[in-house]
Order: sequence, then structure tokens, then C-alpha cells
Amino acid sequence: MGGGLRAGVSLAYFRVLDRDGVFQVALADSPELILGVTVLEGLGVKVDPVTGKLEYSRPYSLATLSSHPPGKPA
Repeated sequence: MGGGLRAGVSLAYFRVLDRDGVFQVALADSPELILGVTVLEGLGVKVDPVTGKLEYSRPYSLATLSSHPPGKPA
């Protein structure tokens, strides 16, 4: 069986095409840079399976995440 992987967690700013945002990332030793689907989906971007190029998957709008229910003060 494989062993576990230890990773730190932080926030990072990403800019893909003309869209940007801050997303949670795992920081670990890796020989390659890895961009997860969470960032792409969050920015409304996808990989075209035929060309391998990035394209828009939906209109882009500002979204916020909050632990407070709507209508309740923070």
C-alpha cells in the first residue's frame, strides 16, 4: 500500500485567461505544478478535450463564500 502525503494548506491567487480569484491550495513537494479542477470550475474555465486548450465554460461573475447565512450580519 502507498504511504500518506503531508501537505500544508494556504490560499493562492490565480489568473487564468482574463479571470482571477483566490482559492485554497495544498502545498506539497511535487516534481510538477498541478492546477486542480476546483480552480478551473471556480473561474468558469474548462479544458477542451479535443484541443487541450482552455476555454470558457460559463459566464464569469463574482461569487463569495461565507459561513454566515444570507440576511444575517457577519
